[in-house]
Parts: sequence; structure tokens; C-alpha cells
Amino acid sequence: MTTIFNRTFAALAMLTSLAVGNTAKAEDFPDRPVTIIVPYAPGGQGDITGRLIAEHLSGLIGQPVTVENQSGANGVIGISAIAEAEPDGYTIGVVVASHAMARALVPNLPYDPVKSFTPITTTARTDIVLVANPKLGVHDLKGFIEYAKAHPGEVAFDSSGPGSNSHVFGEWLADTAGLDLIHVPYKGAGDALPDLLSGVLQFGFKSVPAVRGYLDNKQLVAIAAGGPERTPIYPDLPTAAEQGLTGFAANSWGMVMAPAKVPADRIAYLNAKIVEVLKRPDVVDKFHSMGANVVANTPDEARTMLENEEKTYSDLISRLGITLNK
Repeated sequence: MTTIFNRTFAALAMLTSLAVGNTAKAEDFPDRPVTIIVPYAPGGQGDITGRLIAEHLSGLIGQPVTVENQSGANGVIGISAIAEAEPDGYTIGVVVASHAMARALVPNLPYDPVKSFTPITTTARTDIVLVANPKLGVHDLKGFIEYAKAHPGEVAFDSSGPGSNSHVFGEWLADTAGLDLIHVPYKGAGDALPDLLSGVLQFGFKSVPAVRGYLDNKQLVAIAAGGPERTPIYPDLPTAAEQGLTGFAANSWGMVMAPAKVPADRIAYLNAKIVEVLKRPDVVDKFHSMGANVVANTPDEARTMLENEEKTYSDLISRLGITLNK
């Protein structure tokens, strides 16, 4: 009888020990440095976001947080590194909206934009505005569409290259409004500004910070906010939808993601800490200065958003025949 009791006690003790060990293991995360991979070159919004998070996250989790820029191949190199990292929560990454376009644009993409990742949170939504050269004499979206329809094949917009966000936005606008527009690709968004200001180009899609000075100086005219909401910097500027153009949107966003199969408790922990960072007043102000509104949602909300964006852009890019070559 004593032997049976001893064996039972030993078994219960072992189970208790395992349970305590598992709890301690979860509570001990993280017990070493965390790496944030940024798949883009230094200086862009994705890079700034990663560094903002790293700066404040380290103090909250009690471990160093480092940022690694792994740019190249339109983000594919760095995003592949995120997907292939050990799914333990110690390697995460920051991506931007172009991530949702990759499947439709990149042949033999080495990862699935949705299934290869576990979203942690959407960081912020960037305000995009449709701007026009004042020489067109238009001041709202209706006037712009009327002008473009009266001058088919004569109204040009810029992009930072085939398959870029601004290229997709322009083709989407043309398709939705029934316009014959000219796409002029540049190496970067900044390269096109002189031609937009001089009137060589007639309009374009720009982030608010990139053109704020030109708008305030009347060198450019803002004719619509591209996103689902008005920009707080220009609250009187109606969205495209408010001006009657439904089925079209031009916005960008950032998201923090981990590899697929990271334990749910670690994702929840990282979400709580990163959301805390994003909601700091100084961080909110920094995003506002970049023309972005903090989102800071849950992992499930971020996943739903990613799934919806990926489907929207994949269908759109395929239907419009947009490629990285044209």
C-alpha cells in the first residue's frame, strides 16, 4: 500500500513539476535579445517604424532589441528571412503594404504572404493623397475626372517603379473611373517631384509628409485623401469615397509579423508590449509627423486585415495585368 502511495505521489509530483516548468518557460520569455528584421533600406517608413519599436520595446521586455536591415529584391530577401526564422518569437519583422502585393507580382515567391507568418499587430496606416499640378485648374476629384476624360491619353502620373504602390493606385483609379491615363515610372518617388511641380506630370499619389510643403505653398493641389478616413493633417480634404468614387482606395500601412507557428502566448505577449509602445504619446506624435495614424490592433485583427488586403491586391493586379516590367 505504501509502495503504491509513493508511486502515485511521485507521478503527481512529476506532473506538477512539468506544469510549473512549462509555466516558468512561458513567463521567462524573452530571456535573450530580440531581433527586428526590416526588409527595406534605412531611412524609409518601415525602417523608422522598426527602430521606434526597438527603442522603446527593449525597456519593456528587459532585453536588447536590435534592428537588422535586410533589403533587396523589393523586400523579398528580408521577408524570406522572417519567414525562415526559428518560430520562437525572438525574430520578428516589420513589413509595409507592398507585402500584400507580392504574390501577384513576384514569380515563384519563396513564401506565402499570409500563411508563412503570424501577424502581431498593424502599426499604422499612412495617409496617401491624390495631388495634381495647379495648371490643370482642378480642385476636387470630380473636376479631375472630368478633365482626364476630356483629355484621354494626355494625363500622366508617376510611380516609383512598375508594380509599386503608386503604380497600382494609378491603374486602379483609371479602371474605377474609366480613365485613359499614362504611367511614368521613376527610380523613386522623390525623383518624380520636379516633373510633377513643373507640369510634365499632371498628378500622383503621395504620402502627406512628402508633399505637405508643396501643398501649403500652393505648388500642388490636394484633390482627395486616398484612404478610408480623412487625414488629420488636412481634415477638410474629403476621401475619394466621400467624393463618389467607390471601389477604390489608396493607402499604405505597416505591420509587425513573426514566422508562422510561434506559440500563441508569445504572440500575445509581443502584441501587448508593442501595442504599449505604439500608444505612447511621443510615438503617436512621431507617426503623425510622418502622415500616419497608429492602429495598434490585435493579432486576429491584423491577420484579417492582411488576408483582405492580400486578396484585394492579388485580384486587382491580376485583373489589370500589372507586372514588375510594365
